[in-house]
Amino acid sequence: MTFRLAAAALAALFALQSPAVAANAAAADTTKRLGKFGVWESFTYGDGAAKTCYLAAAADKVVGGEKGKTTTYLIVTHRPGSKGQDEISLNGAYGFKKDSDAELQIGAMKYTLFTRGDRAWARDATTDKAIIASMRKGKDATLRASPAKGADLTATIGLGGFGDALTAADKACGIKR
Repeated sequence: MTFRLAAAALAALFALQSPAVAANAAAADTTKRLGKFGVWESFTYGDGAAKTCYLAAAADKVVGGEKGKTTTYLIVTHRPGSKGQDEISLNGAYGFKKDSDAELQIGAMKYTLFTRGDRAWARDATTDKAIIASMRKGKDATLRASPAKGADLTATIGLGGFGDALTAADKACGIKR
């Protein structure tokens, strides 16, 4: 997927999250690529209170799901204007089964995510932070979920380059660790 297409697709995903982000997502051409780090890429768009920084990686292996609709992204988002950082989300082009949970496993750690439409999130900021800590140490993340159609899905996202991609997004949004 080309940079412009990937940036536009990811910016459009964020438009679903909040009106402030939607205003910036409409102008996907303003998205600035911060860099590619292993399988991860970091981006930023917007200014001031509407500034958003994010990093994302696509699953490199997907088993199950509806044929032709298995694209899965693992995303970390910072929104410093709304005091948001390290928000974990997953996007699945297939959409998740209504009222289902998804499981994200990194090493021996398992995290339950709630789903709505084609997105899944950690239940709270404490869980987001724990997932980030696991991702910094892990080799890959495995999503297990029930899509709206098709067989249960397992998607594997590599974590090579995650730490560097996170550092780039942190710097762009002024996040101190």
